[in-house]
Amino acid sequence: MGLSFLIIAICLVFGSIAAVLSIRPNLLPEIGANLRRADPVKKFSPRNTLFIIGPAANHAACRMQRRLLKPAIPALIREDIAVIEVYGDDTPRKNGDPIEWLDPSLLRHALDAESGFFLIYVDPAGKARFRSEAPMVTADILQRAQLEIDAPNRTHAKKSSVLKKLRAA
Repeated sequence: MGLSFLIIAICLVFGSIAAVLSIRPNLLPEIGANLRRADPVKKFSPRNTLFIIGPAANHAACRMQRRLLKPAIPALIREDIAVIEVYGDDTPRKNGDPIEWLDPSLLRHALDAESGFFLIYVDPAGKARFRSEAPMVTADILQRAQLEIDAPNRTHAKKSSVLKKLRAA
């Protein structure tokens, strides 16, 4: 009985395809041309990416890391290094743009950063070059990631005791 329904269903599907093609004989070439003209879908790759992962966007370590990294963001993007921020269950952001389809809990699980604050750099080969559980100064990030980018010059900024403590740690 089930086999009969399967055969009938297959016949109906092929019959409807034949009916549509008899009405519009150029339908398949049109579909193929439309698919070729369509924008290619960009695949997600964690390669060459700096991840800032935290429990919430207003978490103290997350706020500090964003503040420390802010002057270097244009240089990182210019060098094709993406910055992805993942905070709690919020939508992850890549270079400030939301990535709606990316599940933050899956990403944290894949990077073994399920709770707390993490700063992770994945190199172009796909290996985690470094990971830190504390905010880092931009110059230290560039040095540990072995990136040939000059740290932004902040000569007008006053010396901060917090930054001195971070460098010493």
